[in-house]
Amino acid sequence: MWKKSKVTDQTATGQGGPSEAEQEEEKKAGIKKRSKVPGVMITQFIEVLPEGKSTPDFLRKPIALTIQEGKLAIFKANVCGDPKPEVTWGRAKGDMSDTETFQKKYDEATGEYTLEIHRVSGEEADTYKCYAINEYGKAICTAALNVIEVGFKKKKAMEQLEDIGSVDPAEFRKLLRKRKGVDKEEAVKEPGEIDERFWEIIMSADRKDYERICAEFGVKDFRVMLKKLSEKKKERQEEQAKDGVMIPYSDEEEMKHSLKTVGKKLIFSVRDLKAEDAGLYQVDVEEVNLFSTDFKIPTVDFIVKIQEVKAKEREDAMFECVLSQPWPRIKWMGKNATLEEGEKYTITVSEDKLIHRLLIKDCSQLDKGIYSAAAGIKTCSAWLIVEADSDPASHGKKKTRKTTQAGGTGLDLGKLAQEQQEKLAKERQEQIDAANKARAEEERLAREALLAPPPPDTGDGDSGEGGDSGEGKDTGDGKNKSKSGSNKSNDGGKSVGKSVGEMKDSEKEGDDKKNKKSTDDSDKGKGTSNYDIDPNANGEGDGDSKGRKGHPGPLIPDTIIDAEKERDDKYKKSTDVSDKGKGASNNDIDPNANGEGDGDSKGRKGHTGPLIPDTVIDPNVKSGTGETEEYIDAAGMHSVRTRQGPLLKDTVIDPNGQSGTGETEEYTDASGKHSERTRQGPLLKDTVIDPNAQSGTGETEQYTDVSGKCSERTRQGPLLKDTVIDPGVQFVSGLSNIHALIGQPAELMCKLSNDNCEGTWYRNSKKLTADDGHIMSRDGANHKLVINRCQEEDSGKYRFEADGRKTEAMLNVEDPPRFDPDDLSAFSQPVIVKVGNSTTFKLPFVGREPMKIQWYRKGEELLDDNTTKIEKSFTQSRLLLSKCQRKDTGEIKIKLKNEHGTMEAISRLIVLDKPTAPQGPVEVLESTASCIHIKWRAPKDDGGCPVINYNLERQQVGRNTWKKLGDIPGVPEYKDNDVEHGRKYCYRIRVVTEEGVSEMMETDDLTAGTLAFPSSPAPPKVASAFNNCINLTWSTPTDTGESRILGYNLEKRKKGSNLWSPVNPTDEPIQEKKRAVTDVVAGNEYEFRVYAINVSGLSEPSSPSEFIFAKDPKNPPGKVEDLKVADTSYTALSLSWNKPTEEVGVQDEAKGYFIEVRQAECIDWTRCNVTPIILTTFTVKSLKAMAMYWIRVIAINDGGEGVPQDLDNYILAMPPPVRPCFTDNKMKSFMVVRAGNSVRILLNFEASPWPEVTWLKDDVPLLKRVNISNSESSSQLLITSSERSDSGIYTIVVKNLVGQESFSVEVRVTDDPKPPGPVELEENVPGTVTVIWEPSPDEKRDDHLHYSVSKRDSTKGSWSTVADRLFNNKFTACNIMPGREYHFRVYAKNDMGMSAPSESPTWGSERRKDTFVVNMPAYKTCDLRTAPAFLVPLRQHTAPKGYECYMSCAIKGNPKPRVTWYRNNISLNTNTNYLITNICGVCSLLILRVTPKDWGEYNIQIESALGRAESSTKLTVRE
Repeated sequence: MWKKSKVTDQTATGQGGPSEAEQEEEKKAGIKKRSKVPGVMITQFIEVLPEGKSTPDFLRKPIALTIQEGKLAIFKANVCGDPKPEVTWGRAKGDMSDTETFQKKYDEATGEYTLEIHRVSGEEADTYKCYAINEYGKAICTAALNVIEVGFKKKKAMEQLEDIGSVDPAEFRKLLRKRKGVDKEEAVKEPGEIDERFWEIIMSADRKDYERICAEFGVKDFRVMLKKLSEKKKERQEEQAKDGVMIPYSDEEEMKHSLKTVGKKLIFSVRDLKAEDAGLYQVDVEEVNLFSTDFKIPTVDFIVKIQEVKAKEREDAMFECVLSQPWPRIKWMGKNATLEEGEKYTITVSEDKLIHRLLIKDCSQLDKGIYSAAAGIKTCSAWLIVEADSDPASHGKKKTRKTTQAGGTGLDLGKLAQEQQEKLAKERQEQIDAANKARAEEERLAREALLAPPPPDTGDGDSGEGGDSGEGKDTGDGKNKSKSGSNKSNDGGKSVGKSVGEMKDSEKEGDDKKNKKSTDDSDKGKGTSNYDIDPNANGEGDGDSKGRKGHPGPLIPDTIIDAEKERDDKYKKSTDVSDKGKGASNNDIDPNANGEGDGDSKGRKGHTGPLIPDTVIDPNVKSGTGETEEYIDAAGMHSVRTRQGPLLKDTVIDPNGQSGTGETEEYTDASGKHSERTRQGPLLKDTVIDPNAQSGTGETEQYTDVSGKCSERTRQGPLLKDTVIDPGVQFVSGLSNIHALIGQPAELMCKLSNDNCEGTWYRNSKKLTADDGHIMSRDGANHKLVINRCQEEDSGKYRFEADGRKTEAMLNVEDPPRFDPDDLSAFSQPVIVKVGNSTTFKLPFVGREPMKIQWYRKGEELLDDNTTKIEKSFTQSRLLLSKCQRKDTGEIKIKLKNEHGTMEAISRLIVLDKPTAPQGPVEVLESTASCIHIKWRAPKDDGGCPVINYNLERQQVGRNTWKKLGDIPGVPEYKDNDVEHGRKYCYRIRVVTEEGVSEMMETDDLTAGTLAFPSSPAPPKVASAFNNCINLTWSTPTDTGESRILGYNLEKRKKGSNLWSPVNPTDEPIQEKKRAVTDVVAGNEYEFRVYAINVSGLSEPSSPSEFIFAKDPKNPPGKVEDLKVADTSYTALSLSWNKPTEEVGVQDEAKGYFIEVRQAECIDWTRCNVTPIILTTFTVKSLKAMAMYWIRVIAINDGGEGVPQDLDNYILAMPPPVRPCFTDNKMKSFMVVRAGNSVRILLNFEASPWPEVTWLKDDVPLLKRVNISNSESSSQLLITSSERSDSGIYTIVVKNLVGQESFSVEVRVTDDPKPPGPVELEENVPGTVTVIWEPSPDEKRDDHLHYSVSKRDSTKGSWSTVADRLFNNKFTACNIMPGREYHFRVYAKNDMGMSAPSESPTWGSERRKDTFVVNMPAYKTCDLRTAPAFLVPLRQHTAPKGYECYMSCAIKGNPKPRVTWYRNNISLNTNTNYLITNICGVCSLLILRVTPKDWGEYNIQIESALGRAESSTKLTVRE
């Protein structure tokens, strides 16, 4: 079973939800929500979400994987939520601390979180969890990793043996008895119940195996089984269609997904790939996931597709395209074959991998066809058209190869690729900027929250509930406002605080368990917090057990004894996250997080003010100040807190005690130890600090001391304010990586949160001073480091430290190629040089070595040759061009490149030369008796200088002298007024520039005053005709005689007359190209012709127009009548109809007809005939078989088209319906075939429409090994190699719309029968012999097998048949005479023939005669066997490429040895490219057309039971 995992998958196998205990705890911790993605649990921390905020959720969850041991496992997830959730990974068993094995990654471009497990083993097989948490909730999903172990694991086997060995024998026997009972229980089934394995087996089995499977499982009711089987198959199909997980597939390639079995391999194919087909595919066998693979489809597309290319023979053709994404190599195909780089094809890719080109060299007619390019799932194709040489004289001759190139898109692909590259870079930069902006915003909000002042106290004075079971009153909303998200529970409970209380004054030894419970509430969810308390967290405290008022102000730091142990525990807890309980928060609480605390075990109210960081007191430390310790603050950073003032011992106050010393009492310290403390001096009352109270003394309150007594404590002196620890200096903005050019200034700057803080600069961990050439300045909180002139040694990592904080950045000093601006400006000026001279281009530069220097001329790189010399040095490069030619004019470019960048400079070379001759042909603008006005084209190349004059000479034809006409201004035309009428003149024209005079251009002979008549106009066309007027139009003649048309003369002629009469007076030409002829007689028929007139005279007359009647227009005809279909076929149909009736003044006679056809699914009509037909019958051809058509006929005359006449119903393109019937007169209904031979049944039939042909064997569909070939009138069944199992009745069913017909042929596949077994003779009755024999082995397989018995006695020499067609194994022969010997033979017979006989022993006795003994000499048998050997071995061969090669040798051996040919140790016996023969010991190998691939060593091996021989040779291929 194949599966494709998508976002909408259900929880994968092995992916478990939370336990019942976790579910109960989570019900208390928050609000459960349902995710759109199955298998995802969402917990919402608060009841109402703020507008625009949301809890985390999974867009794509990780799915279960089954990976082979040693491979790479990848879990991927996409999350959403506002604010952005923090994603962490965990596993159910074991840890993930090994960073080499477990690697967590995040892709900012796609927002995808990845967990990679490298080289998986059985230890990594586990259930992995993915957590997405923000301040409003969390989302959890799990995925199982199954590992397929390879090979024998000795360690694991030993562990299993140890487990078995550790079991007590008595317990092991109990397990065996228990298991035995379970097996018995499982074996007991209800009567009529069918094993589930039966359904799994039979649903995938062939129909012919049903009976065997039912017998194995004891299923007797075959009909009920078939009914239930069909129901189960239907259920499975519905489940596949509904579930959306299982992919429907078949073993045929017609479906989108197909699965084929090739040997032991399974090949899964996906057709017509689309973007949504990408994903993770899994293979499940019997609900066990065996394999997973991530199938990715690249998102590449074609920006510019390949275009059609037209090339001439022996010319190169180019296909090119541009991709949307960089792609290393695309797949080129030509005529359905993959193209590779070689002599014929050149495949190139641009540096940015966006432009791909295919060059087809030396095109021929064989190369034309469709070529395609494939990138990912995108393809494009175009035609290559190779035009043949039009010169018939060159046919059959080898033409010279052309150096030109055809094809290309004509677009600036480099520009398009650069734009696409810039677009991709811009998109990547936008994604990075967005991620950096979001990260900076989060850091800014965290800093603002950290530096914000504590909120005012909100505690009230409500008294708590008395008693030990009292629970603190929760008056806050429980919101965690931390921006960093470090104070969150892993399962999303509310972050609530606990008032730690004064444990030393309220605990005693008997309450140890209760104290322990109160400190362990973080695991059970009753509103506890860890030791490091946020100084800005607000909470309220309930009253204690006596109902005293809770403390509304800030909590006093706890006094904790044994600080070292407590600190270790605290740091350990600060790295763990509670998975259980409601409101369990991390130890280090965000200073900006506001939370509420439930009451402690005494019922005191939770703290509502800011929580003060604990002051850790160690009794072993001497009094003093300034002692510091490290702790982890809410932002996850290491901070330092300082002890303020000396450490004071506890003072226990007892109002009933007398003053004195030496009294001791027991108490339990914070570490759980029992200690004693001694009263020093008189007992003083406790000092309770209230921020709202005024200073003074005498205020008392009651409390319960450690011994359980009620005591009072009195406030002594004014109340002291809380000491708030400053979090220290923070970075508002850190250093950023910069790039600087060598010699240019660079600046590094950062900003602190304190204006009065000094800092230190470091480079590569070395402290910087002002003497190092660096300028270090401070402007308030801004600290700046300026390097005036950067050098290479200034590159490195710079660090700024201030008050224990630091920020780092990289400075990269680059030295790319650079030009001096003045030198670049001078280089950019064009260089002008005369042809044949030399010139030099020189440009200095600076930049880091090594430097790559390249010179280009008109885009082509220049190399050293006879006329080009390139000089290179460390500081400049010079290009020397000698003997410059006019063609060298163009752009000169120098390109410098090193590891830091590329720089280009462009100049221009102008080579001056004489201009080329003017371009012809010469155009005669005017040629009259007095002047010749000519015009020509400017020269193709003016030599780099503008044309000053044209120099003209003239020669009169017939004379030898040339007359100089002089120079004319640079306008390419001249009017010669000094000509004689009728004379011919020739002109020479030269171009004059500053560089000289061009070659001359000589014109053809021009005649002055030549008569140039216009050509004949086209025949006039009739626009309309009436009884008294005919309107005509015509067009201008194609040749106007080099002058304008002055007018037209029109003539008419009546039909039957030879006289043309003018329509207009000859001296009044018609100016327009139309005329209304009114001099006509109604009813007569006329034709017209027209003359064109120019300055030279009349043209030849045009061809006559069509005859037209002078009469009023006709009305269109009516509908045709009796339209019907005469005959139909699959490709044509015949129509017939009658002429429409005539009605005077309404519809006139039809002159022709148009036939139109329309397919049923189309809306447009198609006209079948271009010109009207006169007949009333028509055959419509080129129809699609079995398609539906609508037909209509339109009548037409001079008045226009009539109303169409449609058929009443659509017509099917098929012959008239014919019921299927078989046309063979002698059809065989029975045939016998020898096993191994082919079975061929050919039946001819006729039917219309095309019938559906079905073949059945014994009323069951045929197997796939039977080939069926159907045509329009016949069907053939073919079994290439028959077997006995192919015997049966084959039925053909021919069915169409009219009816059906069937015919059955019984086919019996058999073979020559095997002879019967031993024959025995018995005499039961005197004079008779009973012949008994063992049955033939074929008797069970062939029901037509029978036996025949023959007899021969000693008196006769011939055998006679005494019994035939015996179907038993016994026969009694009568008339057995005594004194004779009888012999019997038994034959087995079937439809194929008769077997060899089985001989019986001799029956009876005969008078014995003396034995004649002949002593034969003993002959020694001759052993003719010989070992294989070569009579003539192979010889060396050298063959030209394209010719055939024939290798042969002569061998001997008896028995005949087996011959095997090899090339490079690869067998050639099955290779169809080689013709291998072995005739009478002459072994030969023929290669019809030798190619370079045939080059190698050829070997022939002959082998038999007596030995083996070998001969080898080498084939060399000449080019």
